[in-house]
Amino acid sequence: MNVTVLEAGEEARLMKYLHDLEGSAVVIFYPGRDKDSDSWHFAPIELIHSVCGTNVTEASESSESSEEKLRENIERSLVRMGFRQGQSGFYNIVEAIVLISQSEHGQPIRVTSDIYPRVAKRRGSTTCSVERTIRNAIESVWKRSNLRTLREMYPYPCDNLNGRPTNAEFLINMAGEFRS
Repeated sequence: MNVTVLEAGEEARLMKYLHDLEGSAVVIFYPGRDKDSDSWHFAPIELIHSVCGTNVTEASESSESSEEKLRENIERSLVRMGFRQGQSGFYNIVEAIVLISQSEHGQPIRVTSDIYPRVAKRRGSTTCSVERTIRNAIESVWKRSNLRTLREMYPYPCDNLNGRPTNAEFLINMAGEFRS
């Protein structure tokens, strides 16, 4: 028996859950440490009544909601660094960081041959376009953003003649910040 956990802002999933349940449910709101971590816990009435003496485990957040949270955190960090959400490279960077941060620890990360094609497929683009838009977005931020802010948010060395990290360096280093 499971308890379904939904994050704040998932009212549509709540309505679908209640509709699919075709019965009553108990809704419990747990305020988190900050408003971004509030969640609701749902369980069928029958489950609540049978809790005494039974094993009830809470289902963890669905992978969709945890991935969505990851995306939001990555987007916030990129915007603070100076990336613009209007640039096509912005969402390619977000997608690449998500893929890298979810990869298994210790596995080699091949950005050009593994990550770009997967981003291209997810975003309905080409591998070449993904590489180019990511490079342009990184170049743009390193040219026009406050270097002090960039160094605070991206403390990794840039051993490149352009004074900015390569695409692979940037994506892998940033993904490291979001690995669970």
